[in-house]
Amino acid sequence: MSSRFRLASREDGAGILKIMESDVAKGDLQLLYTRRPNPFDSFKKESPKSVVGIYEDAGDIVGTIAGIPREMYVGGERRNVCYVTNMKRAADRGGFLKWKDAFDAMYDPLDSQVYYCSVVKENAGVLKMLKKKRKGMPYAVELDGYRTYIISPTAPVRRPDSKLTFRRATEEDSEAVLRFLKTWGIRRNLFPAFDGFDGTEVPKITDFYLLFDGEEPVAAGALWDRSDSKQYVLKKCSGKMAFVRFLNPVISLLGYIKLPKEGQQAMFTFLSFFLAKEDREDYYRTFLYHIRREVKKTYAMFVLGTSDRNPKRAVLDKIRAISFDTTLCEIVMSEFRGAEKVTFDPAELEAECAYL
Repeated sequence: MSSRFRLASREDGAGILKIMESDVAKGDLQLLYTRRPNPFDSFKKESPKSVVGIYEDAGDIVGTIAGIPREMYVGGERRNVCYVTNMKRAADRGGFLKWKDAFDAMYDPLDSQVYYCSVVKENAGVLKMLKKKRKGMPYAVELDGYRTYIISPTAPVRRPDSKLTFRRATEEDSEAVLRFLKTWGIRRNLFPAFDGFDGTEVPKITDFYLLFDGEEPVAAGALWDRSDSKQYVLKKCSGKMAFVRFLNPVISLLGYIKLPKEGQQAMFTFLSFFLAKEDREDYYRTFLYHIRREVKKTYAMFVLGTSDRNPKRAVLDKIRAISFDTTLCEIVMSEFRGAEKVTFDPAELEAECAYL
């Protein structure tokens, strides 16, 4: 296969979508991750600096890649960080793609100091390919495992301490929420850094909810519906998940999510930017206890994720949920075009699920 790389335009959206939807995550719960109706528009909505690329062969799109740069905290500093995604070759085309051409063309427009990606754990072959070192090519190193939780608003959570109060944020809370997120987010790596709430790249302030101990906020998080730019469609249930879906009415009464029919889009909201003072488990748990009632007003489920060594993991693993695992990787650029290596502790990750 002889292919040529170029930067994409929105007119390439149909070809990009075709390749995106040709790949379904493996496992008993096969979820199709997609960006309908036009992936190019979706990537651009994520960040005005997003760069989308394609490989063409004889007029057909045979490969795709996208980079989404955002400002994030890394090593206690605000840096430009790029999430590399949709790095795929058309399943019905043989041969190799020269990914070096993509990185070479996209590197300057992306202008980032740190690059990272996520790989579904079952895709061992993809991870092996990314980790292979080649002369003059970026390569991936594992940072940490990452677990995504799909939770029903009826999932039982232990009753919290009654002295903690919970409410929805208002416009008047904007400065206090920004201050809280920076105070606790700057201590971790890959936590988003931002200066306001625009409802596109970050949620609106009224999407946030706050937990208080007296007058002091001790936890915060936002219910963020991103279905206008990315979706999950249930393609197939097999094994134990087929049994779970058969028992949907009973399972939902027990606090597990009610799975949609095969071919249907899952209707959910993300619980995003979820932080607690000093990572206290009682604050995380109390916030989750209250947020379920807010989710239940509109959605059948909510989604959040955390890395293996994040303190939230101990709380979330005790809640009834369907979960799936991925691997977070840094894409090392230090041997590619003389890029500077930024060092940071992979044990202190706070990657936002709604950005993956």
